[in-house]
Amino acid sequence: MQAKTPDLQQSDSEMTRSVQEELISQASAGIAELPMLDIIFSRMAVSLVSAFKSKAAFMCDISFDEVVYRNWEDVVADVDKFGICASVEAKPWGGTMSVMLDSALIFSALEVQMGGKPRPGTAPQRPVSVIERQIARYLVDMILADLSTNMSRLTEASFLVDTMEVPQQMPALQGGKTPCAVAKMTVDIGDCTGSFSIIIPMPTLEPVQDKLSKMFLGDKLGGDKSWREHILSNINGSSVKVTARVHQLSIPLVDILAWKPGTTIDLGVSDDKEISIICSGIPVFQGYAGKHRGGRIGFRVMREVEGDDLNPAEAEALGIQPAEAEVNS
Repeated sequence: MQAKTPDLQQSDSEMTRSVQEELISQASAGIAELPMLDIIFSRMAVSLVSAFKSKAAFMCDISFDEVVYRNWEDVVADVDKFGICASVEAKPWGGTMSVMLDSALIFSALEVQMGGKPRPGTAPQRPVSVIERQIARYLVDMILADLSTNMSRLTEASFLVDTMEVPQQMPALQGGKTPCAVAKMTVDIGDCTGSFSIIIPMPTLEPVQDKLSKMFLGDKLGGDKSWREHILSNINGSSVKVTARVHQLSIPLVDILAWKPGTTIDLGVSDDKEISIICSGIPVFQGYAGKHRGGRIGFRVMREVEGDDLNPAEAEALGIQPAEAEVNS
């Protein structure tokens, strides 16, 4: 067997060290993923297209892949040094977060605002100017407003920009090892491609972590007022068939075949026999029949039907578990 050359040995060693450092970094973060964030930011990528068109007067395409979880120092190391970062207060959660815009997005938006046509690779490699800072603040406000709208489907959320910082000042905003959820969105404006990232430290998300841990949209979300009002309006206008069941009895088939018009059938029901009210096939109330105003037969509700009131066949059909029999010692 031939021995590896020093270069190959060094390359393998560096690769092993790189993998080990990444594993240690991920393990030290101890980050529990929040699946609902992916859903919220996926919706946001769609709704922001309309927001930018109506409020910033430019057409764009926005794509989002998934939320990644990284330490703050790793996030800061990868940002565009000529971009700008907004420090944001998440009021209902009692924490802070950040929105990072790269220079390509800021300059492309400025070009469109000034009536020009952005071209790829023309973003200046310098700190942002006063005008570019104002454009960036305007974009951040729209991003946060859209984030608040999408987040409010799940929980109360409002965000307020505190300061606009250059990337060199970002390390001071959070602790270096603070775990963060990072949602990076790519924005295509014409032929130019820029991006922005929403960076939320996990301590900031702690008050709503249980809600963001839902695995799918079918989980109980709450807070969707428009959907509740829609359901209530349809329920109030709906109707159901209500049936009064006086009695059930078994009759030989030979007797039923002998029935003809005028045949009297003895139901074996006394005046004090309870009557069941059935709604859409489900017994809901029990009570007694009697005379109402105008000589009509009425029904007085005495109590709601419970599982113990049903026979085994009815309980099984409705999926109700029979109560366990008590055993006397």
